[in-house]
Amino acid sequence: MNCYLFEIEHPKYDVDNNCVESPPSHHTDAFRVYDSLVPEQRPKIHFIPKHDELKMEADVKINPYPPMDFLDAHTCIMDQEKHYGLLSKRDLALSDLPSPKTKVFDGQLTAEDAKDDAKVEQEVERFVQAVRAEPIPFVIKFPQSVTGQGVWFISDEEKLEGRMALLRKEVASMIRALTPENEHLNVVSLLFQQLVVDGRTNNMSFFITPTGRPVFVSCCEQIVDSVGIWKGSTIDYDRQAELEEEFTPLMKKVAAHVYKQGFTGGMGFDCMTDKEGNQLVVDMNVRLTGDFFMGPLKSFYKSRGMRYSYFISPLAFAGDRDTFEKKFDEELKAGRMIILGWCRGKVRETGSTYSICSFSIGGANMEEMFELGERVYGAALPRPE
Repeated sequence: MNCYLFEIEHPKYDVDNNCVESPPSHHTDAFRVYDSLVPEQRPKIHFIPKHDELKMEADVKINPYPPMDFLDAHTCIMDQEKHYGLLSKRDLALSDLPSPKTKVFDGQLTAEDAKDDAKVEQEVERFVQAVRAEPIPFVIKFPQSVTGQGVWFISDEEKLEGRMALLRKEVASMIRALTPENEHLNVVSLLFQQLVVDGRTNNMSFFITPTGRPVFVSCCEQIVDSVGIWKGSTIDYDRQAELEEEFTPLMKKVAAHVYKQGFTGGMGFDCMTDKEGNQLVVDMNVRLTGDFFMGPLKSFYKSRGMRYSYFISPLAFAGDRDTFEKKFDEELKAGRMIILGWCRGKVRETGSTYSICSFSIGGANMEEMFELGERVYGAALPRPE
């Protein structure tokens, strides 16, 4: 399969070594990840220097993630506007799928209005007052976000006040992104969602065939940090048959919903089960998700005596991949750790190398798995507040 990746940036001239890195570091990193696969399973990697120069053969359909305006000029597997809607938390709230009680607060400005600073400021204030009027506790969601970055848990007045400056900034940015081409997609909105108390969260992964039949892939459990940001997912391979039976009715509802709008392929959704046992869809990931692969890795881990695995992404480390592999050489050789993604960069001010990475970690039991996970986190650079 052809896989097209965008260039991160053009190679920078290396003053110290009087050369340009060739190939660029992100090319090397991408190939090194994919070269871990057996040859017949490796995608054919291409890099796109400029998006307006992308050329495809006439009979080739592309499957972009996320939907991007310039790809409207190409034949896509799914209509991009419908795909955008399926990824929208606003559309989920207004759908027939079971989800927590949600209030949708829509913007009122047009794309032309968004050019007027005074009107934008008034609209931002209208959003702020709506947030202040919402009874605490509740969850704020922006319509498009990933890995929990746009989902805020407001548990008390202090937490609310701590979010206000960022809320004003992000709402203003969302409004100014309005254009005549996108304003019909309801891109400006906030969602106020009821907090599900004492619930457990599962990530469902499944595949929808061309006939609309859903095929279960895996069911994982989410890990979130103290401020509600997603940190990763864990899977218990011995419980997959039990969890498939538990969540298949909801999986079929989600599959029917997305298939009706033209989606087929791999996807996931996040489900919370409240204390009454109600299953509620809290997020739709109509795309290949980060933890989609965890089900297919079952035989790899089980054959090595590991019942559990843990997906961690993204983490930042000082140095390059060689430095990391030296530190965790034993775990990598034993199959307790798999590097899933890697990309280097350089700190602009100092020129020092850092890396952004994704991992899978296995364990015979939860304690063993989390012990290695904590060592990986301990080696990582601190996350920005």
